[in-house]
Amino acid sequence: MQEIVIDDRTYKVEASKQENAVIVNGKSVSLDSAKLGSNRYNLIIDGKSISVEVISNEDKNPQIKINGKLYSPTVKNETDILLEKLDLNIKAKKEVKELKAPMPGLVLDIRVEIGQNVKEGEPLMVLEAMKMENVLKSPSNVIVKTIAVSKGDAIDKNTLLITFE
Repeated sequence: MQEIVIDDRTYKVEASKQENAVIVNGKSVSLDSAKLGSNRYNLIIDGKSISVEVISNEDKNPQIKINGKLYSPTVKNETDILLEKLDLNIKAKKEVKELKAPMPGLVLDIRVEIGQNVKEGEPLMVLEAMKMENVLKSPSNVIVKTIAVSKGDAIDKNTLLITFE
């Protein structure tokens, strides 16, 4: 099942056992489609013809034109819906306040400074462990509050490295 939110309307869409049909908000709807060209389709939903053009095909936030009008729906898959029901959204899980060493090693390089804004995925520091260099990256968009180690420090697993605001 997918949940599609367009403006303030929510549509729960799931596959139907019937051919050429889907279930929308618990009701079986007949559906037929034809590809008209690159990213352009004609849908016939319960006998009504609708022209659809896919402008941007991002998984969670695509942009589409329906009969010439631009829409930016939000698409949630079964996992997103379940996490929302359990009040465990991904954003909340990524609110990290500190970074601890995932392994013992040697601090080779610190690539951030106190007060620096860091985007998710940017390198924070480099640890050498078992003759391998490991780049530790930011788990989310953060601001560096403190740096608890220095270049050249030998550290143990779970040593506090950086705290975030």
